[in-house]
Amino acid sequence: MHRLVKWFPWFMAVLSGVMWFTSCPPFRFWPMAWVAMLPLLLVIRDATPRRAFQLGWVTGFAAAGGGFPWITDLIIRHGHLPAIAAWFIYSLYTLYQGLIFALIAWGIRRLAADWPKVPFWVAVPVVSVAVEFVFPLVFPWYMAITQGFVPTSIQIAEFTGPTGVTAMLVMSAALVFELVQAARARRRPSAWLAMPLAILVAVLGWSSWRVGQVRRSMEARPKMGVAMIQPNIGINSGKTRYFGEHQIVVHQRLSQEAERLALTGAIPRLDLLVWSESSYPYPMERARTSDYEDPPQRMDFRRIKRGFTTPLLMGATTISREAEDADAYNSAQLVDREGKVLGRYDKNWLLVFGEYIPFYDYMPFLHDFFRSANMSNMKRGTRMFTLDLPAADTTAGPLPVRFGPLICYEDILPEFGRRAAKAGPNILVNVTNDAWFGATQEPWQHLALAVFRSVETRLPMVRNVNVGVSTFIMPTGELGTTAPAQEPPVNPDAGLHPVRFMESLAKAQVRPVEDAPGLFRLDVWPDGYVVYSLVPVMPASETFYVRFGDVFAWLCLLLTAFGVGFLPGRRRFFALRERLFRKGSKNA
Repeated sequence: MHRLVKWFPWFMAVLSGVMWFTSCPPFRFWPMAWVAMLPLLLVIRDATPRRAFQLGWVTGFAAAGGGFPWITDLIIRHGHLPAIAAWFIYSLYTLYQGLIFALIAWGIRRLAADWPKVPFWVAVPVVSVAVEFVFPLVFPWYMAITQGFVPTSIQIAEFTGPTGVTAMLVMSAALVFELVQAARARRRPSAWLAMPLAILVAVLGWSSWRVGQVRRSMEARPKMGVAMIQPNIGINSGKTRYFGEHQIVVHQRLSQEAERLALTGAIPRLDLLVWSESSYPYPMERARTSDYEDPPQRMDFRRIKRGFTTPLLMGATTISREAEDADAYNSAQLVDREGKVLGRYDKNWLLVFGEYIPFYDYMPFLHDFFRSANMSNMKRGTRMFTLDLPAADTTAGPLPVRFGPLICYEDILPEFGRRAAKAGPNILVNVTNDAWFGATQEPWQHLALAVFRSVETRLPMVRNVNVGVSTFIMPTGELGTTAPAQEPPVNPDAGLHPVRFMESLAKAQVRPVEDAPGLFRLDVWPDGYVVYSLVPVMPASETFYVRFGDVFAWLCLLLTAFGVGFLPGRRRFFALRERLFRKGSKNA
């Protein structure tokens, strides 16, 4: 029995971590997130700050360990390291990420010790939001990810960003904790507990009403018929001889099929095509202002628009040959019906070691090594702006439509979503390459984080991923037509000459996917999708969150910093409080 009592706190800490990661996509146990913090709170309530830190670290290690196993797969498949090395690296990573819960637990306990009259249901969300807000991560995430596919849980993000949803989740657990404590002591719960209960009910009730209101606003807006091309072509296919030619042919064939669907009435209209990040397989010169043309008697496979005319927003690597060593950019381009490049956006937020190498310019002696290892050192964009169609076809006739481009994981960054919205777009467009991850948890987690950008900005997002998950995110956070993530199939015709491959693919057609309106699948390799929906053209406006940003998170951070003693003046505050208290006692 003594041994069970000794290990009970650690078991509860692990249980809390397990509840957190099983609440995350692709698991469907999202209601558990509303009490996932409870086991940890129960065992840190009377612990020292040091022990609370240790128990929180165990919770964080369990949560991160169960939530990000795709990292090991990524290291093994694309880092070409043995499994034991991958798991070692992953363990270090989860230990680091686990510090989030360690700091939260320590902060809660420290706050409870110094400010015993502060209710737990206040301390827990304030500290949790503060730590989550400032903790640095390579792949940013937040507890609110658990509610990414539950629209009625996340509408408060319009005012607070995802941290407001995090606060609601842990406040709920703190409320249950207070009720459990009262039951243990056989006393009536404090009347003050009606306040967090009222906050939760009011926010969730308002959220349900707000979803209906935004839906009505969407229905009244002009619509564009948008088709995304999800080719399902993987990374390792690039080692084959004709990879680039086959990839562009697949995109062109699926685009031609999208136009055929519109002509036959299978879809109501087609006004825009979207190709994902890395969809165009050749580096494109930045000085080029129009599509390539076929020379006499042969084909130039660099040509983008072949057999279709619909305007296209596409991902591409663009290069500038002005420098001695050509500068490369991860770009999104808008091409009109005639093949003219209307605008180009360069990715601002590059992934360290994936897209750029820190201090690259200071290590010229390693440049040859980086090239031989296929390590990219791209240039980052420095501006955020829209890609504009001056006279886009819509259900209300030709209208100017502005697209807010986001490339890859820029769509999981709240601050970057704000920057995009401030540029005044009508529709957000995210182009992503998640072929690194295949059919793991990552594509669904990536999507769940991206959902918040639409709620924060009240803009629809057209989200095209080369191997899934491609979907349309409505301004309510609801998902439209969705193509799932999958492992890219092997090309059985990898060695086939591009012209012969084009001829063989010319007979292929997309067919409707059963019980999935707007989703059509190619009947031959690579089993690609046409993902279609009517997208509302929303007015360019600023929500509270877009205009003022993370006011709520900054407030929580200031309160936490003061409460745990990280801000100057705290001792003087305590001294003043003590003098006032003593003076009041003497007067009494």
